[in-house]
Amino acid sequence: MEEKKKKKKIHWWLIILIIILLLLLSVTVAAYMIFKNYHDKSNYVKDEDIPIISSLPETEAAEGETPEETLDPEVASSLESQIEEEVQQIETPTSETVYNVLLIGSDRRDASWYGNSDSMILASVNENTKTIHLTSFMRDLYAVIPGFGAQKLNAAYAHGAGPLLVQTIEENFKIDINNYASVDFNSMATIIDMIGGVNLDIYQEEADYLNSSIGTSFSAGNVHMNGTQAVAYSRIRYVGKYDYERTSRQRRVLEQIFLQAKTMSLTQLNDFANAVLPYITHNLSETDLLSKIAKIPEWIQYDLVMDRVPYDGLYSNLGEQLVPDYPATIERLHNNIYGG
Repeated sequence: MEEKKKKKKIHWWLIILIIILLLLLSVTVAAYMIFKNYHDKSNYVKDEDIPIISSLPETEAAEGETPEETLDPEVASSLESQIEEEVQQIETPTSETVYNVLLIGSDRRDASWYGNSDSMILASVNENTKTIHLTSFMRDLYAVIPGFGAQKLNAAYAHGAGPLLVQTIEENFKIDINNYASVDFNSMATIIDMIGGVNLDIYQEEADYLNSSIGTSFSAGNVHMNGTQAVAYSRIRYVGKYDYERTSRQRRVLEQIFLQAKTMSLTQLNDFANAVLPYITHNLSETDLLSKIAKIPEWIQYDLVMDRVPYDGLYSNLGEQLVPDYPATIERLHNNIYGG
């Protein structure tokens, strides 16, 4: 009799255990299907599926849309040797607690080429220091582009889109970049509209430029911008300190998106991710994307730190273009991202 009671008790515990396991499995499957939905909606492209464009088109397009000019062959060869000599002995750091993703904004307007990378911002999430570093790489930097020699950095995207630009920054600045995500002007404007626009402090010259170029009626001060206006603001190049200041504008727009995302509930973040992903081209595998999305509620609470390369005092000019002091720049970049 006592033995029957024990068997009965064991029998019920087995049933309860099976029910619990089935519930956990159901939750896991449901969560997987939700996260898989994210990946299916996005524009995932394998690196090997992006061909290299050796010869860029010659167009008479709007400012910033045409492919960048190349250096004189002798100058390019000398610069290439200089850069390679300066960086070849520097090691690339790795860390399981730092995630690097390159955020790219391209000026592509047609399918004949990839466009130049108008915005190149390395977002580095450091889980030890609870910080996200946004580091702009200026488009007028000279770098050695694999297969093409020394050219302006944004020409890497024109020749090989995200994969070649990532490879170029990795090899020139000794940074391990896990993934990239790219948008064009129209996609970025749509994303900004999805969060209801952004609030930005502008000065009068910026207001005057926007008023004349896109028909706004802004004055100096804090203004609310929709997507089209914010993209135009982030592309201002000939007001203030030229491209130095333009990269700062781009980071400020991203900062406003980040701050607004901080105020969202989990449901709102989920809705925002679902809406945004179709407008982003990236190389995150399904597993990578799911793991990163799962961490967003934690990462969104981190502090934001913003900077740019080249750093002040750590570059020289080659005509109108910029040549970083590579060893000093790399050391500072590594300390900023991995230090602490």
